[in-house]
Amino acid sequence: MATSKRQGESTGEEGGFSYTVALYAARMQAATERRGRAARLVMGAFAYLRDGSGLERAPEFELLGQIRPAERAATPQEWARAGEALRARVAAGPAGVERDMLKRLEAIGDAIGLGEADRRILGLAVAYRLSPVIETFFDRLRAACPRLVVFQRSSQFCLEPLLLPALLDLPGSVVREAIAPEGKLLGAGLLQVDRDGECHVLGRVLRLVRQAGEPADMRAALLRAAEDAPLPWEAFGHVGEAAERAAALLRAAFAAAEPGINILLHGPPGTGKTSFASSLAAAAGLPLYAVGLADGEGDEPDRSERLGDLRLAQRLLQPGRGALLFDEAEDLLGASEDRYGKPRGSRAYLHRLIERTPVPILWTANDTGALGERIVRRMTFCIEMRRPPRRVLAGMWQRIAGAQGLSIGDAEAERLARLVPAAPALVEAGARMARLTGDGAPAALAAVESIARAIHGAPPAPGQSVCDAFDPALINAGEDLEALIARLAAPDAPRRISLLLEGPPGAGKSEFVRHLAQRMGLELVQKRASDLLDPFVGGTEARIARAFAEAREDRAFLVFDEADSLLADRARAQRNWEVSQVNEMLTWMESHPYPFACTTNLGESLDRASLRRFLIKLRFDFMTEAQCRAAFLRFFGMGAPPGIAAAGPLVPADFALVQRRFALTGEVLSAEAIMAALAAEARGRPGAARPMGFARCA
Repeated sequence: MATSKRQGESTGEEGGFSYTVALYAARMQAATERRGRAARLVMGAFAYLRDGSGLERAPEFELLGQIRPAERAATPQEWARAGEALRARVAAGPAGVERDMLKRLEAIGDAIGLGEADRRILGLAVAYRLSPVIETFFDRLRAACPRLVVFQRSSQFCLEPLLLPALLDLPGSVVREAIAPEGKLLGAGLLQVDRDGECHVLGRVLRLVRQAGEPADMRAALLRAAEDAPLPWEAFGHVGEAAERAAALLRAAFAAAEPGINILLHGPPGTGKTSFASSLAAAAGLPLYAVGLADGEGDEPDRSERLGDLRLAQRLLQPGRGALLFDEAEDLLGASEDRYGKPRGSRAYLHRLIERTPVPILWTANDTGALGERIVRRMTFCIEMRRPPRRVLAGMWQRIAGAQGLSIGDAEAERLARLVPAAPALVEAGARMARLTGDGAPAALAAVESIARAIHGAPPAPGQSVCDAFDPALINAGEDLEALIARLAAPDAPRRISLLLEGPPGAGKSEFVRHLAQRMGLELVQKRASDLLDPFVGGTEARIARAFAEAREDRAFLVFDEADSLLADRARAQRNWEVSQVNEMLTWMESHPYPFACTTNLGESLDRASLRRFLIKLRFDFMTEAQCRAAFLRFFGMGAPPGIAAAGPLVPADFALVQRRFALTGEVLSAEAIMAALAAEARGRPGAARPMGFARCA
């Protein structure tokens, strides 16, 4: 029964369990003759108990150590006297710390429903783990008495040979049945056997046995209730219909005690998977219990510890009594080999564990790719957790801030949601920062940006561009944009629309589509080419599909920036993946039921077939002279000089950028300096607009 032992774990009288040592020695005295090594070990244990000193100092220590064949056997009188004394010590019962520990071990057996044989085997394993004396006694007996071994190590059940029948006073057939893989001890994860044949006791059991006092409810101590949902169910409205379907699934499974129900919550870290799991269970009316959070010492558990914890929880939580939460499922269900290439366990066993779970399990994972297709397809339902849309995020700022004792108004929450489109975990960090520093929204903003920068190397993508407000008077689109927006935002207007916005950077494409989404009452889902392009084959297509699915589930306005990278002309393609990603885009564009737009600076490079998919095509050109004069007055508060047209082709973003630069340097504004700065921004651009020949929207 090889196992590692930590220092300072001995408990009881002088480093051992005196009652337990006497119990096992008395059973061995009854099961063996007075001659041989086993008899001398029994006499050594008797002398140790009689002397009352530590094992290392006992005069008879040699009897428990190196046994020499020439040593004399015990006389019949000595053998009988030792047996009587050992039985008398057993009859006196345990005392002090040992008594309390055995009581807690008995309570664990009651909570799990263990039979007598299971309790005796578990008691021996626990005593072996906690008492150096019993460890020494057991190991020496195993070496001295091979004929008493129940069975040898086998490929089906790798366990060190045990002297169980004699030590436990049980028939061999009962012992074999109790330690079979399908028995309660292994099936419930109380005992675990690794590939080297080492037998381990579940760490949580050891911790409960050793802790001071007696738990009022051992079952509750073995089952850890998950934390209460920090956010109400309404906070996860952005999850969409999937949330309601998952809640309905849990309610139905709970009512019917349906086995094999597994729900996977997957998405990037910080998107609220664990919080949503708690809210989901609460919405379904199920108690939720977390498993595999810590080992027996309260430290980080390894894979085998988490597996044992899960099996124990499944044993304790009978069907129809709740659900389990397993965070970071990659630890258990991920790669089947460790970093040394050694198998981490049986994949077939894990598949059965998922398929036959008696109670629903909510799994969370950051990356489904780490789980593999064989695991994912055994799930009953999967939900992708994404960053909440702005309207939900604003409410989340207010709720989390309220929990931190802060009050954030609607306008301030909307501003934070717009400036920091962060995940729920970052929102909570920002709210805590604001509470502790007393600096309100600025502190929250600084905290969120600092964490995002540490994770991604940059703050979160801003919710708005350089131009803070949309002004159609400054945009040269050859179209009455206000009239177009009014038609598209009308209550009876169709939602299935598609727009192509082409033109130089800064001409107002993003501001227009953002303003249009706001007027239509839709959230904006904005995707850049860098968000979608993936170096692995098929990765870009999968991200494109997820982007459309996200917008469809959220009923949001989808925007692809730098669309020329996604819709490049297939006639010029040199690789298969260049064609397949365009095909993926075209397929989704045909069937998407909600508004979407593509912006590009290189309209002439788009695939010809993609142009037919756009209902509305707009060219955003450089500003006219009249628009430049209006922008000069708006941004700088003075009339434009007569030579404004000579500054070169300008866009609204140029004026906003120059204004910010002067505000930063503190220079005195002058028409000449402003003209020079604008001319510098325009330098190098083509001198005239190039019409695309797009048909105007009727």
